[in-house]
Amino acid sequence: MIQGDIAAANASFIHVQIYDQQNIFDQANFGHPYRPTRSSFLFVKKGRLRVREQINEFEIIENSIFLIDVKYVYEIIEITPDAELRLLSYDRNFLETSSFKLHRLKVYRDLKTQLQRNFHLTQSEIDIFWTNVESLGYYLKNFNDVEYGQYIIENYFNIILYHLVSVATPRNEESINQMTSQQKITYKFVMLVSDHYLETKSVQFYADSLQLSIRHLSSVVKETSGKTPNEIINEFIFNEAKAQLSTTTIPIKQLASKLNFSDQYAFAHFFKKHQSISPTQYRGMFKL
Repeated sequence: MIQGDIAAANASFIHVQIYDQQNIFDQANFGHPYRPTRSSFLFVKKGRLRVREQINEFEIIENSIFLIDVKYVYEIIEITPDAELRLLSYDRNFLETSSFKLHRLKVYRDLKTQLQRNFHLTQSEIDIFWTNVESLGYYLKNFNDVEYGQYIIENYFNIILYHLVSVATPRNEESINQMTSQQKITYKFVMLVSDHYLETKSVQFYADSLQLSIRHLSSVVKETSGKTPNEIINEFIFNEAKAQLSTTTIPIKQLASKLNFSDQYAFAHFFKKHQSISPTQYRGMFKL
């Protein structure tokens, strides 16, 4: 892992980290769900991964970039031995304190609203990203020895971010234009669930937010996704529960409250219905 402490204008220290295929599991535990604490860009130069992101599963092949968002739960299902990766992880505060922040925050928001998460590039395109990530890594590693290191790091990050948005935005617009009106409703519903599933399980809340009746929302979501709104909401909650149980020692009673269950017994019943074992038994499968 390459790590640097960037001194911002307010004298706080903001972290940017780069992981490779040897230490990526310091950030992402293999084989069980986890919630990332930082947004990241995953660059895959060689090999292949299968990654589950909440209710979706992605195959990420060579010459690809995958966007990782802190609001989702992830699980690395498979990674080939020949994989060559770089994971660029950054603190959101970095965007808010470094130079050019106003324009860059808009670009960041544009990137966060991307419909598409996985981008396959040409060999030459991925080579450009790879070179810039490697250069950023050099300055992070040698930050204390390089004059104006903070500004060099900021500008390399700018290059990567702007270049990524220039690739992602046209593809996102193309994907949206190809969606039917029903698919757009389902997409908006899933985005709302990803933002609010820790606050409410009420389908009525999501229907009201989309200015639709529950009946219409349920019909559209079922037709386009094969799942009911309740099933999608429960899947988000279940994945969050697995991530918390497998990576933290938070008491189950506290976790039940965090996930908006009336008590730990209601949570245990919900979990066992989906996993066939209790939350305690599931947690026992992992070394914490």
